[in-house]
Amino acid sequence: MITNVLFFKYNLWMKEYAFRMDRWLKGEKMGPVRIDAELHRRCNLNCTVCSRRTSNLEDSKNIELSTEKWVNIAKESGELGVKYWNIAGVSEPMCRPNTTLSVMEMVKAYDMFGELTTNGTLWKEQDIKKTVKIGWDNLCISIDAPDAKTHDKLRGVKGTFKKATSTVKSFNSWKNKFNSEDPSLTLNVVLNKLNYRSLPNMIKLANELGAQALFVEPMIPYTKIGEKLKLEKQEILELPNIIAQTKDLGKKYGVLPTITCIDEEKKFQSSLVSKTSNIKKVLEEDTKKFSNPILSIPCYYPWFYLIIKADGSVTHCGEYDNTKENIRKKSLTDIWFGKELEQLRKQFVNKKLPNYCERCRPNVIGDMRMIRKGITKYRNIPKLHEEIISLLKENMELKKQINIIKKENNLVEKCDSEIMCDHEKELTKLQNSLTFKISEKISNTKLAKLAKNLLKK
Repeated sequence: MITNVLFFKYNLWMKEYAFRMDRWLKGEKMGPVRIDAELHRRCNLNCTVCSRRTSNLEDSKNIELSTEKWVNIAKESGELGVKYWNIAGVSEPMCRPNTTLSVMEMVKAYDMFGELTTNGTLWKEQDIKKTVKIGWDNLCISIDAPDAKTHDKLRGVKGTFKKATSTVKSFNSWKNKFNSEDPSLTLNVVLNKLNYRSLPNMIKLANELGAQALFVEPMIPYTKIGEKLKLEKQEILELPNIIAQTKDLGKKYGVLPTITCIDEEKKFQSSLVSKTSNIKKVLEEDTKKFSNPILSIPCYYPWFYLIIKADGSVTHCGEYDNTKENIRKKSLTDIWFGKELEQLRKQFVNKKLPNYCERCRPNVIGDMRMIRKGITKYRNIPKLHEEIISLLKENMELKKQINIIKKENNLVEKCDSEIMCDHEKELTKLQNSLTFKISEKISNTKLAKLAKNLLKK
């Protein structure tokens, strides 16, 4: 379910990042949280707004890492404590189906959260079946319009709308066969002149196809055609009303719209549409609101995030193209704690953003704001203790309810009541929760012992 995806990402942004940032700046070295993997540079489409139009198959093959190497990278990242793997959609992952599926299996073997973005045109039934079977978490299918004519025009190849929508339906069919809620299915939209008025109808399409969410991001113009498709001032002024309609329809159909030009306070941000070719200014403007040295860092990615590109180069950002680090020569651990990333962290602490930040994506702004919110909230240890104690009290009440149910129904110790099972699952969930783990880290105290004792009873 999409609620599971949201819960995971909320915990990541609001709690995990905040906790790790605090540890880092107190001198404790911690591993990356998220890996973005570009398994190759092949694509079967010719999207009008893409930076990789007419990608060359042979050029990609000449630089690619082997399937075995990618699987080993996934294994090492699991051992390093990575929580989130994103198989990027800059290329089409299913142009190398064996590599993609093998990496996905290793990601789930280490119980990492797995996300993949695809154009949805190359999936075979056995691949869809396998993806559902391994419990992949989230699949994002790029569909840029609710009609074939517009979508196919933007994607540069006829017939792609039919194939992509068919893939979504097939995933739902296999989910039903396995009685599985995973993967959650999200439709991705790149916002531009041809489709911005169609956002409400995209909610309807998502509902018809059985997708749980809609993700909308303003287009970054990489090409001359892209420049012509960028929204103009008058069109941007129309967006708040269109977005309001989209959100209302989302509530009606149970489809969650995530629109990256809406800020963390749910307000429309025209700058995230108009400045898509210069997001660096938005990052810098955001830092001026804070005097705190942690909250005024413009970007936190060097502390959490690694992208591994098709040629093996490793960096903290997809727009950074001057890295000297390569996974062919070093381990993930050596790169993460190495000189290049350490220098970048110092540069960002000093609020010095490089020029490549101009090409940053609007959704990163939302990520940074959410992380700051989490840092503000979860670096406050007494407040964190209060939340943990509140959770413990809540679960103690659950425990009491379980005992009442047992007595009233003369139930034996074995959990054969659906309600009782749900309560016991809640207690187990607490033990495995990030909050509980944080409580153990911040203290070897009565608080942690109290939680353990509660769960043992």
